[in-house]
Amino acid sequence: MFDANVRLASDSGTLGERSTQTIGFADFAKVPCGAWTVTVNKEGFEPVVRPLQLNGAPNTEISVALTPKMMTSSVDVTASSPLVAEQSASSSNKLEPMEVRALPTNPATVNEALPLEPGVVRAPDGELRIDGSGQERSAMVVNQTDITDPATGKFGQSVPVDSVETVNVLTTPFLAQYGRFTQSVIAIETKRGGEKWHADLNDPFPDFRIRSYHMRGIRDATPRLALGGPLVKDKLYVNSAFQYSFKTPSSRTLPFPRNESRQESINSFTQLDYIVNAKQILTATFHFSPQHSNFVNPDYFNPQPVTPSYAQHNIVGTFSDRWGLFEGIVESSLSFQRFDVKVGAQGAGDMIVTPLGNRGNFFGVQNRSAGRIEWLENWSLAPVNFLGTHLVKLGTSLTHSTDEGRFQYRPIELRSAAGILEQRIDFSTPPAYSRADLEVTSYVQDHWSLLPNLSFDFGARLEHQRLATGIRIAPRGGLAWNPFSDKKTVVRAGYGLFYDHLPLDIYTFARYPQRTVTTYAPDGGMLGMPLPLVNVIGSIRGPRSFFINGQQVAGAFAPRGGALNLQVEHIVSSLLRLRAVYLDSQSVGLVVLDPAQSADVNELVLNGDGKSRYRQLELNSRATWKDGQQLIFSYTRSKATGNLNTFDSFLGNFPAVVVRPNLSSNLPADLPNRFLLWGRVKTHIWDLELAPLAEFRSGFPFARLDAQQNYVGTPYANSTRFPNYFALDARIARDFRVSPKYTLRLSGTVTNATNHFNALAVHNNIADPKNGVFFGNYHRMYRGDFDVVF
Repeated sequence: MFDANVRLASDSGTLGERSTQTIGFADFAKVPCGAWTVTVNKEGFEPVVRPLQLNGAPNTEISVALTPKMMTSSVDVTASSPLVAEQSASSSNKLEPMEVRALPTNPATVNEALPLEPGVVRAPDGELRIDGSGQERSAMVVNQTDITDPATGKFGQSVPVDSVETVNVLTTPFLAQYGRFTQSVIAIETKRGGEKWHADLNDPFPDFRIRSYHMRGIRDATPRLALGGPLVKDKLYVNSAFQYSFKTPSSRTLPFPRNESRQESINSFTQLDYIVNAKQILTATFHFSPQHSNFVNPDYFNPQPVTPSYAQHNIVGTFSDRWGLFEGIVESSLSFQRFDVKVGAQGAGDMIVTPLGNRGNFFGVQNRSAGRIEWLENWSLAPVNFLGTHLVKLGTSLTHSTDEGRFQYRPIELRSAAGILEQRIDFSTPPAYSRADLEVTSYVQDHWSLLPNLSFDFGARLEHQRLATGIRIAPRGGLAWNPFSDKKTVVRAGYGLFYDHLPLDIYTFARYPQRTVTTYAPDGGMLGMPLPLVNVIGSIRGPRSFFINGQQVAGAFAPRGGALNLQVEHIVSSLLRLRAVYLDSQSVGLVVLDPAQSADVNELVLNGDGKSRYRQLELNSRATWKDGQQLIFSYTRSKATGNLNTFDSFLGNFPAVVVRPNLSSNLPADLPNRFLLWGRVKTHIWDLELAPLAEFRSGFPFARLDAQQNYVGTPYANSTRFPNYFALDARIARDFRVSPKYTLRLSGTVTNATNHFNALAVHNNIADPKNGVFFGNYHRMYRGDFDVVF
């Protein structure tokens, strides 16, 4: 369990406090004999208090079950060894529901809350970018279970925030239990019902769209219900969150009402916990999240008729068993997942691409069904005393994934600004495809507390993915050091090797529709013969790593990254904590799409020779005081570079229209500077609660294109960026006690309070008369809400 607090005290005072960090244990040493009290607590849990009598035994261990959420922490009390530092080499940025629910953005799911993290932003296309890269390079786990789409590697619709205990964003964690990523891990812990029944009803009524002082239909309706409590006292608990969402977000680059997207979804997560006895807890969860979107992300260049439609039905069920064995903890988990996706179009017409904007209908129609069955086993051994204290954990997993479906791509026409046909792309209609994969992993890790102020984390993962062939070894190591006697400063450092999980759409590329490109002269005649392009799954052409054992055959990819992380954290006082983090991550072997020509055939080749580099300096401060009030400020200086033709741009849900040369430059989500401030403050004016959210950052880079949609100059250069972005949002709320059982919470929200011009689009084609003009902006807006708590 992350960050449980453990306090050891006697009648004469408190000996000290420790945190279980990310390892699930807390150690105390050189404890005098006598009567002691051990207190274990965490926000949202029932505190546990245990008496302890020390009579001179060299080692005493207590296993504690936290309530309401049943996970296990251990306290190791010794009478001979020196005080052991309880700092892990891996630290995380933590989000909790109470922190984010009050914010102006009113996040309903984990995905909506993630941009509050310094390294996570939402790109202009609506996708989350983590450390400058796409979601497929990061992992998202819920209670240790992978929930990413097996076909694309993307997150999909995540857990409702009302079901979440904590969200931990771990940048290159050096604990070997984490895998399937080269950037970050989003680790989500869900909560169970408490000892008393509790319910929340948020946003029960719809918001109406007001234009020119007239009501113009419903803007959105997002009722949310959370319910939890004991079904059988001290034995069986339930916690359930249900969300219905109907939204009509509008793009300010198009006129109303032809600028709206229509989105409807249900997101339901239920958790049951059964306490078998003091050493065994059973947990079952069920996540059901269908959604449908029509007119996906319309804008000036892709108006409603050109946009795709999107529907998905996700089902995830898990069953887990936590069992105390030999003074350790064995965790077994089995999950069943299904991801059904349908991408459609607004009509059956050809897609027409021009420098002034696109017409016709979206070209890429597909139906896909993917599934995953995953079995996890983890064993946290009892502490071992040898040259300090060792907390050893080992585990293994077996994962079977499937992906099947069918494509139907329609022709694309590239026309000049005058409407003259310059190029036409036709597609073949391949038969249905079906792929399956089997993945086996194992790991061992050790948290070694060597000295009172020095600890190490080291371990390794062994991974084998059948379609990728070969065996991959991922060693990692890190340290945490308290350089001063007051223990208020922690220095962390680590280096590790990480591997990306390879989604199944990579191995269906040979069954994707194949392109045939025909080029036309200004008079309408063909320039040469039509050029067919064959889809080819390549391999790694460069040298392989010492830690990869396998043959260089088709599909034998091993995208990997080496990451160095340096951190200094200082506790100024009980109110203020400061942290500085430097990250340098270099990745090679990434899967990219390369156009290739030879004397006999022209190909589109998926090769494993892509590279990227991400460097980041993060300065972070967190001020907290009574009643959960806090202000969090961060500044991030970063640089993201790499190959542009990453496979996710051409595979998956919404493939790119044109295949350009695979250049290396700034990545589209590169942001040199980003300032972020958010929090929750209670005022003395009418008991109002203020939740500010302010962000200032560099503009995203963009690529300049010509009439044939080719790059002009260096794409995504520093010289071609959107203007700097600044938004100041705030939410003011007040609670009214209606009765001893019911509380009414009224709130008002303002977004972009300064009315700053934050451009949404740019005319980036040199054949466009408006080339270089930025446009589109969300002006200052106001919203009112009320919630019911009972």
